[in-house]
Amino acid sequence: MSPSPEPQGQLDTPTDTPGPTSDALAAQDPGPAGGRVRRSRYLAALRTPGGIVGMCLVLLIVLASLIMPLLLPYGPYQQGPNSLLSPGGGHPLGTDEVGRDLLARVVAGTRLDLLITLIAVPVAAVAGTLLGLLSVVNGWLGAFFQRVFDVLLGVPAVILGVAVTIAVAPGTAAVVIAIVLVVMPVFGRQARSSLLGQLPLDYVAAAEVLGYPRRRVMLRHILPNIIDVIIVRFAVEMSHAIMVEGGLSVVGLGIQSPDASLGSMIKSGSGYLLEHPAYALAPVVVVVLLVVGYTLLSNALNQAVLRK
Repeated sequence: MSPSPEPQGQLDTPTDTPGPTSDALAAQDPGPAGGRVRRSRYLAALRTPGGIVGMCLVLLIVLASLIMPLLLPYGPYQQGPNSLLSPGGGHPLGTDEVGRDLLARVVAGTRLDLLITLIAVPVAAVAGTLLGLLSVVNGWLGAFFQRVFDVLLGVPAVILGVAVTIAVAPGTAAVVIAIVLVVMPVFGRQARSSLLGQLPLDYVAAAEVLGYPRRRVMLRHILPNIIDVIIVRFAVEMSHAIMVEGGLSVVGLGIQSPDASLGSMIKSGSGYLLEHPAYALAPVVVVVLLVVGYTLLSNALNQAVLRK
């Protein structure tokens, strides 16, 4: 569907049209009433079977990445005399090609991946939402940023990673920048379409009739009413960011040795699938569990928070 045209500031509503219900008004209210409605919807989302499973998966992986380094006898960089040991004994997942404990490496890689996504996705969400807002306020800038979003969305993540590594050495910074460039246009498009969908509503027309400037209407009235959509998109893009990091590291453009990430471990372990399958399969399992957890959370939020 094509986006709705921007209103011209006239309130053209028939007098005999029934007004919105109290629930609808509360949902549009950015104040305490609207906040209570949103909180109840978030809690309802987390009580669904999908929300419970998704939250448990994500929390389990996060807690494991924080607590297990305190319990493991080996560090992720500590080399031993025995390489490519099978799982067992003091090494539950075995060791890698230089004798490092694979469980410690998987935990360290999970922690680094979570840190990268928790930096990159919020930056992309804020930047993309602000650019989407600006593209609605200013027509010329809107056209410019839409073309920029088109270009970024049309370029594969690996190609963006190559371009980033040309300017920045491969590593954590390059992965963060690449994820921001991949995810930011998605938030920009989402914010723009949601803002355009709010413009024809009565509360926006009433604010414009009262003489509020367009900037205040956007920031104080419309933006709080699209935050639910941004939160749902945030959960989706967290799983997307995990896969982007894994893809970049698998092709050698992401995290570099001796640092560990899930993608770099998959790349290193792929050469030992027959003799040491746990080397590559363990990080794959963690990636799958994270993606499933974030996907279940986003689906639960989409059904409970955005339900009309």
